[in-house]
Amino acid sequence: MVPCICTPCTILFLFLGDDFMIDLHYDLLSILYYCYKMNDYRYIETIQKYYQGNGVKGVVANLYFMSEEEMKEELGKFYEPIDVVKMFKISTDLFKKYFPALDVVYSIEGCDYIKNVSQLEELYELGLRNVLLVWNNKNEYGSGNRSSQGLTSRGIEFLHKAVELGISIDLSHMNKNTFADTVEVLKKEQSQGKNVKVIVSHSNCFDVYSHPRNLTDDQLLSIKDLNPVVGLVSYGSFVSSSENLNELKMDYVNHIMHVKNLLGINSIGVSTDDMNFDSVLFGAEEDIQVFNYSNVYNEIKCLLSDVLSENEVNKILYENSYNQLFRKEV
Repeated sequence: MVPCICTPCTILFLFLGDDFMIDLHYDLLSILYYCYKMNDYRYIETIQKYYQGNGVKGVVANLYFMSEEEMKEELGKFYEPIDVVKMFKISTDLFKKYFPALDVVYSIEGCDYIKNVSQLEELYELGLRNVLLVWNNKNEYGSGNRSSQGLTSRGIEFLHKAVELGISIDLSHMNKNTFADTVEVLKKEQSQGKNVKVIVSHSNCFDVYSHPRNLTDDQLLSIKDLNPVVGLVSYGSFVSSSENLNELKMDYVNHIMHVKNLLGINSIGVSTDDMNFDSVLFGAEEDIQVFNYSNVYNEIKCLLSDVLSENEVNKILYENSYNQLFRKEV
């Protein structure tokens, strides 16, 4: 497949019914909080411009947490002891101020600083609707890639409460043991008639590219009965080892087609995990992003339209994620 070159006519896609995109993972709450700490909102103004007519109608806006040492290293002089409720309030209030027209699901990645299920309930009342139990490190609930630990008893309790509240469970970042244990718990909840909502917000396919953050075919097949939406992520490091954008774009489509073959078209979404802010705000080395965020909808749609029908493309870009996370229960 040769990537198509998008022309101005692709802008017409933006006006056709529900023909938009939902980004299943963007660290927008963390960006807002960091800009608040720095008292500098110029980068937020840049993001506002991205959303003006680029087709991204909804976002899972994420507030991420790492280990305390890593949070201290990232924030430097702006670091203060973590108060997850305070940070969530500040960042979501800023979201409402700067992005009032954007559909949103508020998310927390790495639940290290959520003290207990009572605090989870408090965060739910403040708008929390999606959780990633772990980041890469080990915490009291489970573990990411840097440990082999599985789900803990506190993690099981946490999942039960999240499902009860109607919070979606996001399986990205879990190591294989925590992933398997979590899937077992969620299937039991589902068998008892609970409304279990599952996404994998920003992971790709290990059998296409063997990055440790990607999911094996066995893992993907293990969640099929949970009716998940898998957000194939366009963060270059998870797509392939190539640094050539045209090759990366073809590889990204291969991840999407792989999940289609395993789980079906209704289980696919897209996410960016765009990390440009890390270099702008903190001076980190710039990562490869497969798509330009200011035009991400048009670029992905153009690629997918070469290999899928218009209905399938709309399901991947918008409908599947909307149905899973944004549609209100009647």
